Amino acid sequence: MHDPWLRGSADRWVPSLQPAGDVAEKILETPLVSSAREDKVVWEEERNWCYSMKFSYKLAMRYIIGSDKYHVAGNWNDIWKAQAPHKTRHLLWRLCRGCLPTRHRLLERRVELARDSWCAAVCDEEIENEIHIFFRCAVARDSWCASGLSSVLHNAAYQQSNAMDRIFVVCSNERSDIVGRVAMLLWCIWHNRNDKLWNDNVQMSRQIGRYVFDAWNYWYSVHKLQSNSVSGITEVDLVRTSVGVCFRDNSGQFMAGMTQWQQTVISPVEGEACALLLAM
Repeated sequence: MHDPWLRGSADRWVPSLQPAGDVAEKILETPLVSSAREDKVVWEEERNWCYSMKFSYKLAMRYIIGSDKYHVAGNWNDIWKAQAPHKTRHLLWRLCRGCLPTRHRLLERRVELARDSWCAAVCDEEIENEIHIFFRCAVARDSWCASGLSSVLHNAAYQQSNAMDRIFVVCSNERSDIVGRVAMLLWCIWHNRNDKLWNDNVQMSRQIGRYVFDAWNYWYSVHKLQSNSVSGITEVDLVRTSVGVCFRDNSGQFMAGMTQWQQTVISPVEGEACALLLAM
């Protein structure tokens, strides 16, 4: 029998030389694993190994928010827990992140403006920054009162020097529904400011406050119904209130009219009172 090992000098064992072709054949005859597959590129951050823009965005945002350069201290969860439409909570987030394009911030970014940095809403009395637009402007302060949130505006605990700190303190101390009403109010104030700036159309403070009250209550009722979180509600309890208003002059000639539907979880008496208040 052929011995592949030969005794060398100093009693060392050395392998015998074999032709290169035999070695190559033996390597090629080595059986491969049956489950072997063709190599491909995978995205190891996903369970299905497939790349997605959604997860890559989350990964990038996780890195940006986690870095010291972009991190802003604050309880951000309180903002997202507010009982309000997502667009209003997003406005709170932009406000606390310093993303709103106020005239003061645009000038800081060296953006040329057609007008100076004074308030673009109505008052035109102070520099337009976040504190002035949402808390100090005459239109804003009257809107807080008209929407029934004057106690929040004048609370001594909410008089911080910048808007971000005020929002965080309000979100931490008030109920989520009150924070939701505040978010709706700030969104309406910002919308009214933009409407005046771009369309030269401005609403009175009473109109803004009334819209905040109606819009939030309508959203809250629909949200509760959709989430099935209201217990013990039957079809009898769902009241759809219709309102019709007709305005005539002193001679009886028609001047203007309006109709409106409201669907909310209220009693018939409350529905009639709400309709009367809206008509007034």
